[in-house]
Amino acid sequence: MTIPFIEALTRLAGELSAHGGAASSENLTTWRVTDTRCADADMLVRLGSLSRLAADGGFGTLKVYAKAYGPVDPATTFDEIANDVLQVVLTKERNADWCWFLTEKGFAVSLNDALVAAPVAIWIAASFEPFSSFTVAVSPWDGTRTPPTNAEAPERPLKLVRDLTQKRTPSDIGPWLLRDAPSKGSSVFATWRAAAVERLAYALPNEIRTVDGDDKVVLKGPRSTPIAIGLYGDPEWPAKVFDPLTEAATWVYASKREAEARFQFLNNHLSMDWREGTQWPAGLLPALAASLTSAKEAYAFHLQDQSKDALKSLGDLRKSLQDEVGRAQSATRDLLSSLWRDLALAGVVLALKSPTAPQIATAEVLRWVTLATAVLLLVSLGITILSNWRFNSLADQARKEWRVKLYAFVSKAEWARLVERPIAKGRCVYWIALPVVATLYVAAAIYLFAVAEPDRFTAFVGYLGRLIGLP
Repeated sequence: MTIPFIEALTRLAGELSAHGGAASSENLTTWRVTDTRCADADMLVRLGSLSRLAADGGFGTLKVYAKAYGPVDPATTFDEIANDVLQVVLTKERNADWCWFLTEKGFAVSLNDALVAAPVAIWIAASFEPFSSFTVAVSPWDGTRTPPTNAEAPERPLKLVRDLTQKRTPSDIGPWLLRDAPSKGSSVFATWRAAAVERLAYALPNEIRTVDGDDKVVLKGPRSTPIAIGLYGDPEWPAKVFDPLTEAATWVYASKREAEARFQFLNNHLSMDWREGTQWPAGLLPALAASLTSAKEAYAFHLQDQSKDALKSLGDLRKSLQDEVGRAQSATRDLLSSLWRDLALAGVVLALKSPTAPQIATAEVLRWVTLATAVLLLVSLGITILSNWRFNSLADQARKEWRVKLYAFVSKAEWARLVERPIAKGRCVYWIALPVVATLYVAAAIYLFAVAEPDRFTAFVGYLGRLIGLP
């Protein structure tokens, strides 16, 4: 239904606007033609059909107003309005992430920060190659209705630029950073490009202020003299400066991490390369490319200095990791050592139950010693498991804090490879040994209980057998 609607609207718009004295206009919410006339009965029928297509397709509400009669009812005959002056108004529908324009002029008039304050897809009833910025997709009719998405939102210019005029620096740079360029130029792209250049140029200086009634920019660097703002004059200037300006703004703002450092480096080199006597933004064209190259080199040295600290931190991390893996191995050895120690104790108790035991102690004393040994085995197992579990829990919690505070520069994948997997492998041996050792402990404790209390053990086993239905 989208194609029949726009074809009908385009045809009628041309016919209505062609009438002598007629004037058409468009903005984000409305398209209208004033001081026009209905040429014949067929046009009136087509206006009614267009109204239904607009409503059914969710494009808006079309109304016709006659100068003499007011709102025109769909049942009105042509004879009633044949000589009357008409106004045709289409109130456009839009949602949070999609809007449309019939004309390029309407798009140009509406293209401002308010239109693109949130990610949006825009349709225009014209023939051109689609393109998109970080948050805005512009396409011909029946293109995408889905705005672009980004893993990370660009940094906001107002966090870095002190715009004391509160009118030149854009609040969000995403709509003006080109991400997918069109395969060839068009008037629609030229309109967006001119608006983007105007915004991007004022996202680069350190400060924008008013001096003696005139707006000026200030760069942070060796040159601190305010630079006058003026017109660039050359109509081709936006097309010429767009690529270096987009490259510079993307380099500074596309990633929030270290954006302020990149911004300061670019300001410093712009201030050194700025040509005396040139105005802003016209002076960007001869200076920006070289300044950006120098800023990137300075930033690379800055990262090298940071990498030294990062390597030291990684060395500390490796040592901590080795210590923790060693503790996991030690826990396994301690578990096995305690098993042999406790089983040796159980063996001594069983030796006391030998035929020669009455020569050493009374039967009652041996019974209590045997029961105490069984309890000791279970308590020893429980304390060992609990202490190791608590240690691992505290170590995991501490590691999460290291991850955020000390090693934020390490990616999640690298953190898993360097830290989590080696620790998991070190603990794997412990978790494999634990059920085997625990089974031996429990078996030894049960056996000691059976030796100390044979009657009760037999009764308990019989009770369990009845519970599970054994004969």
